[in-house]
Amino acid sequence: MTQDEQFPPGFVDIHCHLLPGLDDGPANWDQTLTMARAAVEHGLVWVVATPHQGGRYTENTPARIQSVVQEAKRKLEEHQIPLQLFAGADVRIDETLVERVQNKEVQPIADGRYLLLELPHDVYFPLQGLLNDLRRLGITGILTHPERNHAIIRRPELLNEILQAGALVQITAGSITGAFGAVVRRFSEELLLSGKVHVVATDAHGRHGRPPHLGDAHRQIARLLGRDTADILCRRNPARIVLGLAPQKLEPVRPIRSLWSRAWRRLAG
Repeated sequence: MTQDEQFPPGFVDIHCHLLPGLDDGPANWDQTLTMARAAVEHGLVWVVATPHQGGRYTENTPARIQSVVQEAKRKLEEHQIPLQLFAGADVRIDETLVERVQNKEVQPIADGRYLLLELPHDVYFPLQGLLNDLRRLGITGILTHPERNHAIIRRPELLNEILQAGALVQITAGSITGAFGAVVRRFSEELLLSGKVHVVATDAHGRHGRPPHLGDAHRQIARLLGRDTADILCRRNPARIVLGLAPQKLEPVRPIRSLWSRAWRRLAG
């Protein structure tokens, strides 16, 4: 079997707040099942359930997350919803993170080598040391939605240290389609064109507002960079991450333009 044959035929989402009652995602199983049906209707076949972990969600231990994932799998089978689930977490970055990883207190994607890492939306702090420490523990960090971080919008070069430390970058489907406004949409396009993005995910929290849809983002990326690149970002690379494989790297079409950066920094405040 070739590696491509290991990949599912539809979209793969590595960042989805699908589990009920664990964070600011669905409140109950009915809402979870509604989200799951919507995901299938929009072409998703594999989903990593990633409740917030750390910060004000200290009760979301790996054991708790895995237990709810197993219950979700049973309910999906009972309701005949063909969605394959994996355990993960959207992990808040703080000074205790490396120690928590050492103590197995955080949930990597599918119990593997990749870990979603979340910065606060309005600040940035140096991550190279943290990412290097995680690498020594066999963990590759995936920085979630940097296109929505105000500090990175103002200074896109901050992503260079993240990439140099071997981390990956995930942007949100809604950012590409304009759900978070024109500034975030344009910055997302610049990141895509610069080859700095490894994976696109929904970061879904419900059926509406931030839904579990990748199709519109896939179409927008295909218009911008071609169908093959869209497939890499929405299907093949996320599948590789779930399977513990290295993602395919994309070549830049153009660097982030300094004139664009200055103009949008002013618009972003």
